[in-house]
Amino acid sequence: MPTPEDVPMEDHDNVRTAEGSQDESTTPSRDVLKNLLHEVEIADMVENAIWYLIAQKWWNALLKAIRDGFVDDVGPIDNSQISECRQGVFYLKQRLAEQVDYTAVPEHLFKRLVSFYGVEDERRDYIRRTVIKKNGQLSVEVYPRIVHIALARNRDIKADLVLKPEDTMISLRERAIMELSLNESDKIRFYVMNDETPELIDTSQSIDSYFDTVQKVLVDVEEQGEYFYKPQNPVQQQPKLSFASQSSSSLGSNGNGLSNAYSAQSSSTGIANRTTPGACGLSNLGNTCFMASAFQCLSNMPPLRDYFLNNSYQDDINEENPLGTHGNLAAAVGDLMKGMWSGEYASINPRKFKGIIGQFAPRFNGYSQQDAHELMAYVLDGLHEDLNRIKKKPYIEDNDEDAKLPEAEYAAKSWETYKRRNDSIIVDTLHGQLKSTLICPVCEKISIKFDPFGYLSLPLPAKEQIVKQTVIVMFLNRKWAKFSLGITDTTNVEEAERLMLDKLQPEKQHHFVFFHVPSQYHDEVTILRPSDKVRIQGREVYVAEVEYDLNVRGTRIFVAYNRVKLLRPASLPMVYSLPPNQPLTRDYLNENVFKTTKRFFVNQKNIMELDDDSMTGSNSTEEREPYKLFVADAGSTTPLPIPPTNDPIPFPDEKSHDIYRNFLQITFQWKESKIFNNYKGSELIEREMTVSTRRKVLLEETLEWFTKKEQLGEQDSWYCPQCKKHERATKQLDLWKLPEILILHLKRFQYTKWSREKLTWEVVIPVRGLDLTDKVANPNHEKAIYDLIAVSRHYGSLSGGHYTAIGFNDKAQKWFDFNDSSASSTCSPAEPYESSDPYILVYRRRKLDANGEPIESFEETDFAQNVRPKRGAAPSMSSATSSGASSSRHQIDENMEMEED
Repeated sequence: MPTPEDVPMEDHDNVRTAEGSQDESTTPSRDVLKNLLHEVEIADMVENAIWYLIAQKWWNALLKAIRDGFVDDVGPIDNSQISECRQGVFYLKQRLAEQVDYTAVPEHLFKRLVSFYGVEDERRDYIRRTVIKKNGQLSVEVYPRIVHIALARNRDIKADLVLKPEDTMISLRERAIMELSLNESDKIRFYVMNDETPELIDTSQSIDSYFDTVQKVLVDVEEQGEYFYKPQNPVQQQPKLSFASQSSSSLGSNGNGLSNAYSAQSSSTGIANRTTPGACGLSNLGNTCFMASAFQCLSNMPPLRDYFLNNSYQDDINEENPLGTHGNLAAAVGDLMKGMWSGEYASINPRKFKGIIGQFAPRFNGYSQQDAHELMAYVLDGLHEDLNRIKKKPYIEDNDEDAKLPEAEYAAKSWETYKRRNDSIIVDTLHGQLKSTLICPVCEKISIKFDPFGYLSLPLPAKEQIVKQTVIVMFLNRKWAKFSLGITDTTNVEEAERLMLDKLQPEKQHHFVFFHVPSQYHDEVTILRPSDKVRIQGREVYVAEVEYDLNVRGTRIFVAYNRVKLLRPASLPMVYSLPPNQPLTRDYLNENVFKTTKRFFVNQKNIMELDDDSMTGSNSTEEREPYKLFVADAGSTTPLPIPPTNDPIPFPDEKSHDIYRNFLQITFQWKESKIFNNYKGSELIEREMTVSTRRKVLLEETLEWFTKKEQLGEQDSWYCPQCKKHERATKQLDLWKLPEILILHLKRFQYTKWSREKLTWEVVIPVRGLDLTDKVANPNHEKAIYDLIAVSRHYGSLSGGHYTAIGFNDKAQKWFDFNDSSASSTCSPAEPYESSDPYILVYRRRKLDANGEPIESFEETDFAQNVRPKRGAAPSMSSATSSGASSSRHQIDENMEMEED
């Protein structure tokens, strides 16, 4: 791959204070900066307008200052993170990514920021760029496209051409002839330099197929009937759209030069050589490792590969489908697949394939790093449309009556309807069906639909800061425990409870209620729901063990306070549960709560003063009780006396089953405070434990999160046909029909309004025997056991990373490692495969025998021998992308940044 040279920053005029902005000596208010951020967010691009780049590190500091209110703490604009100085000239670093390394800001807003904070270095920190129109889209040209041209025979004769958005191959030729003082009649060939290896430019490609940022081009002029560069190998005839085809164009190629033919691979892109079919690399054309990784996964899907190798695809090409590429993509994939599986080439130059994708999907044009999953999804969708056997899609009207059918019939009819418009090898092999259930929170209307899918995008936990949270567990029949949990700001009660139980490993089931005391001046509690965040800054969280299962309908809870004079706490509050149909009475309080109070909070020497027998029937003589009883609803600050009878004490809403809202607060107002110990936690705690948050993620967990019920956001609210308005319904996805080839996409890249980052969780991945049968909601689904056959891997950071792939070659019965043009046999992934690098997983379902039992898909011995270590060695990086991905291994807690309270 060519190594782009850096583009020097342009000289700038001093940016002066924008008209109408605040005086330079005035610190902007928080509201002013909030408005400025909003203006940046909604700013429209105008062709030829000027924008400035700001280092993301400084921009994030500004965002944090606005969020925290300390806007005075922001220093001068500092672009040192995205700049480098060589021989006194500042250059913008290469391969920077927007919202990862920098943020682009319109000129007038940049001027305002300069007026507020200034710049640290005037020569370095003004990075001025222009808005251009490319492929009909406006964008900031972060890296101006520069072509360094020189004569092949005399490289001292050279010039630099700055490409314009409207440039074509023909205009480039005309400009090169003029700059190098050549004649229009000269026969000329152009070679793009991959390091020092020339590659003949195919002028049937668009100019974007070759030039993105900076490229070196040699101009070979014929002299005395010969060109400077001569072919290394005879050129094979290839079919239409072949990647071996040479161009004959106005640039003067006549087919005799060094081309990108399969038979003429240079040492840098692979050598035409007999090799294992399928063990073929793909040359890196400049940050195209994402494309190579994705295509190697497609190449190792046996049903798809065989479909192309036996030419079945030619009968299905649908050139009339307006949603496809008129068969161009299918033909390109067929040619590339045949070359890779011919066994004749160690590597292939995929420029034609890339050019066709860029032609129909301009977002993949150029040579910036892209997302392998987005590329794979586009190729599969494009292949489906190119190979759709339905030449004219019929119009099918939605029938609401179908939803009234039994679930299995409804699903089958939905699939049949989908197949009437979509019938291709992609649907046959890679498409499955999801059951989508929506429930209205108001009227409980249920809406079920069955939708097709081509892959599953599986969530990973967010990358967040880890903090310490103290949690005290108040057991009923044993001493208490104190935990220091390593959690994030979004860890909820349910997740914290799981962390505790994993550490405790209790022999029996426990039932817990989480609560905290918001103020140090009183003891009123806030009950936490399972979905509530457990992080309470600066305060302990208490976990009360209760006797009865809270998931049983009809179970209720109440909070008991021990106080003196109604306000002054005498002990910690406690939470208790009532079984279904059990009334809360004065006798119940005297019998159960009083017993717990004596055990935990009363001085042992004072126990004898509280005669148990005196409490029996004490409601008949209120004076004999050592306390008075009061009751209040949840959230009420006015407790009322409980009558000296044994009548049931009513809950706020006797019909409600929401135990976290519909609870009572019972106050024991004691006559004497001296009987209580001075407990503040230490005497009751038997042991203290530190529990870190998760360090690994199981693949099965990600599938559970994918199918987990969630409430829709305000922006995604669902129109309930029964309520006649939009409601925030609960939504749940379930697997219903699974395909032969299952693609699982791990959502490693996290995007927010102002930033992008990679989630580097180590995922525990089953290699063989991933059993999804029990995860399918369809009770009649056949057994679904899968084996891993390919992995797309991403190493390094989001902006400077590198893609590779591994795949199982079923013909050779070996695993191969693919790293751009390199393809080498490798050992099988460890079982399980634990790594932070996998991004796309490809599984193949095992076939079933006559009894419906899975058949082993490939030999056991292949996995028993040469097993890869769990933390295998890092692959070698290509010279083009190694700078940002020097290590393929990350610490397993890279997603965690520890902060002490």
